[in-house]
Amino acid sequence: MAEHDPFPGGHHRPGPRRSQPVPPGRARRARRRGPRPAFYFTTAGTLIVVGCSAGAIALGGGALDRDARTTSAGSGTVVPAAADTYVVREMPGKGFGTAKKITASLWPSWHTEAYVAFDVPAGTPRVTKARVEVVFDRPENRPRDVELRSLPGSWTESDTSWTNRPVAGPVVATAVTRGDRILFDVGSVVTGPGRYAFAITNGSPGSAASLHSRETGEGPRLVLRTRRGDRPSPSPSASGGTPEQTATSLPTPGPEPTWEVPEPTTPPSGGTPGGGRTLCGVSLNLKSGETFQRALTRMDGEYGGLETVRLFYRGVPPAWPGNPNTGHRPPIISFKLAPKDVLSGKYDKAFTTWFATAPSDRDVYWVYYHEPEDNIASGEFTAADYRAAWRRLRTLADKAGNPRLHATLVLMGWSLDPLSKRDWRDYYPGRDVIQVLGWDVYNLGWKKGRYDDPSLMYDRVIATSRAEKLPFGVAETGSFLVKGDNGDRRAAWLRATNAYLAKNQALWVAYFDLDWSTGDFRLLDPQSKTAWREFC
Repeated sequence: MAEHDPFPGGHHRPGPRRSQPVPPGRARRARRRGPRPAFYFTTAGTLIVVGCSAGAIALGGGALDRDARTTSAGSGTVVPAAADTYVVREMPGKGFGTAKKITASLWPSWHTEAYVAFDVPAGTPRVTKARVEVVFDRPENRPRDVELRSLPGSWTESDTSWTNRPVAGPVVATAVTRGDRILFDVGSVVTGPGRYAFAITNGSPGSAASLHSRETGEGPRLVLRTRRGDRPSPSPSASGGTPEQTATSLPTPGPEPTWEVPEPTTPPSGGTPGGGRTLCGVSLNLKSGETFQRALTRMDGEYGGLETVRLFYRGVPPAWPGNPNTGHRPPIISFKLAPKDVLSGKYDKAFTTWFATAPSDRDVYWVYYHEPEDNIASGEFTAADYRAAWRRLRTLADKAGNPRLHATLVLMGWSLDPLSKRDWRDYYPGRDVIQVLGWDVYNLGWKKGRYDDPSLMYDRVIATSRAEKLPFGVAETGSFLVKGDNGDRRAAWLRATNAYLAKNQALWVAYFDLDWSTGDFRLLDPQSKTAWREFC
């Protein structure tokens, strides 16, 4: 796969080879307790009680915790959570700082994230090992994929809701379940004294990680192994986290309604996108010297009026109504930005404005960095950073409160083929982030002089989308005119493909109507052009 820029937007496509559970009710309130003392054991086993500013339990040779038990070469420390809470997308203005649980849930219409912070005391020796432990408050329905993410420290458990929540960063650790608890290895992040904050997120649809909060006495804790006699390690940055945890704060939100109870029957995105029929579209193709608007007008005439248009931009898309102005048709808008720049907050202001000003009278399918597979394979950026950047952008989109904005992941259909030796989930930030799956699928049978059957091309796409319970569309498709075909065979293949995708309820199908470095996909013969015009 190679980068290409057919017009000033620029984009990238593959070469030719390749009874829902009732969500939790209102959280039970618990009276906020006063400052907690910290208990210290000396190496002789003597218990010392000090003020809560230390916020830790130091374990000597007679340690109570078997996993933090010291050896003759070192000592261990257990740091209880200094703050924890969770937020609910379907209750955006409500906080849960005094609840006796924290949750990371991923139901079709109930999404939560948990936040926890630890204060490692000043004077703590050099940390050699560290892990975060959280304890299940219910044994049933444990999720398979739970991740710990970096988090800015500028939040409080009493004032945090979905509306003003901090933006979770890259994955720090994945869960290891042991008995009634989850363990996260954070030795690469926790280095010494200071505040460390994390988000707990769930990647297993139809599940919830329901965990004890610090209000119960069995709340999250940070278990440290330290090396006695070493000087303390450097503290985290002054912003409240390690460099990986530091992030730009989101803009202050406007007033939100007060939610008394959840509304589980209302999807968070405002409903299923699309109008119940498969829309026809193309990738916009500019001729030399042609403007975006003139190209759209020309292609509307060629195909009898396109119902959607695939647009590509190198950076932040232009301000609405866009360039070109697509009118009232729902656009599919792709843009590419380096994940590290997205995670740094560089584009927060621009995208906050872009999402806030997007139209609400039509569906808008926005696509961050389509087809990232080859970029990740070449080491340009990591899959973890790609997923984290997606999560940050979705957070900015949510602040617009526009149910017609749909976060759309576009991957190669080739990545679903076992021959690719890829796992599409490596690029998938989760069902709590992605609302629509888009796929780029091309006729690979052209090398053998054939047009592949639609079921061969699309069955994996359809099965994967259905398994994830997400609507899907075909963001790019196409075929060279194979040897010996005057256009009749390709026209028949286009009709069969569109009928197959419509039968399987694709949201849209956009033809890649471009002459590219790998060959000419354009529908220049009258037969093929008529077939696509019939579809439109």
